[in-house]
Amino acid sequence: MSKETATVVDPMAGHGDLLDAAWDAAEQRGIRLQRLDGIEIDRPTARACKTRLAGLEGQTKPPQRRIIAGDAFTPASVAALPRKTYDLVITNPPYVRYQARRTDGGKLDAVRTGLAKTIAAQSEPSRHIWRTLIEGYSGLADLAVPAWLLAASLVRHGGTLAIVAPATWRSREYADTIRYLLLRCFKLELVVEDTQPGWFSNALVRTHLIVARRLNSEEAALSLSQRRSLGSAQWLQVAPQASDGESLVGAAFPGMHPEARFAAWARKSCPPPVQSTRARSFSLREEWASLASRAKRRSWQRKLEGTPDKTPLFSSTSASVQPPLPEALRDVLPSGASSVPLVTLPEAGIQAGQGLRTGCNRFFYVTARASSHSSVTVEASAFFDHREFDVPPSAISPVLRRQSEVDELSNESALCGRVLDLHRWVLPEDSHRPLRAAATKGALAPQVMPEGLADYVRTAADARLDGAAAGKRIPELSAVKTNAREARNGHDWPRFWYMLPPFMPRHTPAAFVPRVNHDVPLAQANRDPAILIDANFSTIWAPNGQWPRFALKALLNSAWCKASMEALGTPLGGGALKLEAAHLRQLQVPHLPTNAIHKLDRAGRRAGPYPPGVQETIDGIVVGALLGESPNSKSVSLMVQALSDRAQELAASRRKKPK
Repeated sequence: MSKETATVVDPMAGHGDLLDAAWDAAEQRGIRLQRLDGIEIDRPTARACKTRLAGLEGQTKPPQRRIIAGDAFTPASVAALPRKTYDLVITNPPYVRYQARRTDGGKLDAVRTGLAKTIAAQSEPSRHIWRTLIEGYSGLADLAVPAWLLAASLVRHGGTLAIVAPATWRSREYADTIRYLLLRCFKLELVVEDTQPGWFSNALVRTHLIVARRLNSEEAALSLSQRRSLGSAQWLQVAPQASDGESLVGAAFPGMHPEARFAAWARKSCPPPVQSTRARSFSLREEWASLASRAKRRSWQRKLEGTPDKTPLFSSTSASVQPPLPEALRDVLPSGASSVPLVTLPEAGIQAGQGLRTGCNRFFYVTARASSHSSVTVEASAFFDHREFDVPPSAISPVLRRQSEVDELSNESALCGRVLDLHRWVLPEDSHRPLRAAATKGALAPQVMPEGLADYVRTAADARLDGAAAGKRIPELSAVKTNAREARNGHDWPRFWYMLPPFMPRHTPAAFVPRVNHDVPLAQANRDPAILIDANFSTIWAPNGQWPRFALKALLNSAWCKASMEALGTPLGGGALKLEAAHLRQLQVPHLPTNAIHKLDRAGRRAGPYPPGVQETIDGIVVGALLGESPNSKSVSLMVQALSDRAQELAASRRKKPK
């Protein structure tokens, strides 16, 4: 908090924790605050926040305070704030999944609409940037994305934005709009992250504090592709040992006001070493290069930056720049490797996605128990008391549901997970609708479910998930009700809530890797023909068929890719590594000719982890290509060892350490 700070707001104030902390920090530093305001959607919580702030005491006169009980995404709530912009906007954005805020069958997004109206009411010259990002952010984004946009819009020129967020704020694809906003309209100054076991023992993901200063309208008007320099920020790691019980940095900065001393240290151009802390320079040019490569096909980027062929030739931050390698791997590569061109997985013809989400696994997932030529006996989940019933073989499909089943993948009789695939099966009472639609289109009508299956579907339709009378039924779940739709052009019949949408290549991939990894990530190949893979896994496939499934498995299990996945993934609060499709799409590999891919395919045909001889063959191909033309075996071996050591170091650093 700078000496010039006089006004503070938290647009998602909650109980007022951050506003209270801002007042304490101002008191410690002799800063005279004039206003301390907030918005809170929950009325009882807003009252508690107001009461808490009313009790502020200190050596100086407490500032004027106003807590608005209302929705921050409603223009009236923002208009009710005493000021249009503030010196400091500090908040912890809410992370609410997109399904929970959809209404009217997903057609109405009140948050986006309200936020757009709020921005339109501003006289800010650069509001077109906000408007473009509001219109362009993904409909799959959680509530944190519009919350960041709203908070950022409330910062005055030269003011400060301070966000407490999960470490995933940079890795989620739908948050690319936030990364762009911070680069375009702000000067990112500090990113402070915790290390294991973390500041918050119950946090699922590690925590970041992001501090940025808002640029003036003239600075923001210049696109990132046109800027010759973007500078750098400080990236700081604070270990639990820096805490003294009273302050998160009390042991590292002992004495009065340790947070103020930490802030002064953090803002030095080259902070000296301090106990249990680590500082490094974070290149904003590289951040833009990484973002530009990833978001170049997004409509909002094209509108705000233009297409790559229209960017200035002199630009050092052009969208054509290859995304940088993860910092954790740069010192592992020998100097000669920097001249070898690398491509991201998509550029190599490899796609990454997420496996199957049913919206209600308790209903759609069953376990096969016995089978005959005409039917399969399946067992439902514990929610349905493990009831057994018979289904036609065509009404279910094999699915790998969880990591504990991976060993069963190679044994067709052992894998007993099934998903109800009812896109051509209807309840008897629903049959007249698709029959009529099919007759109109001259198409084959779906079949009527046998009685046992129909009884199970009817039971599920009436079951309330939390057991309470007011609880939601399965067809009312946000991720299930979108299954239902009326017949329309291109479709032969209506689709009902119990019919999953058509399966996509990401649901039946060539290879996959767990999304949550406790050890170094291990990729697996799918069966042939491919079966469904659950959303517990990130999935990989090659649309053009250039990469067979075993070649993909071998590539991803090379020493280079394992170390890259460790460096790209997000450490979770419990010490595991989260590896999303967005991370995999950033993974860079050397260009491999067709004969090398065929060699990987032959080498990768073993199940499970590879024995040393096979692993050596795979690393010889991938790491050898990374080192350039005709590397000798010794240099490859040294490189493989260095990569393996680095992967293990990264894995060890994210795991929980004993207190």
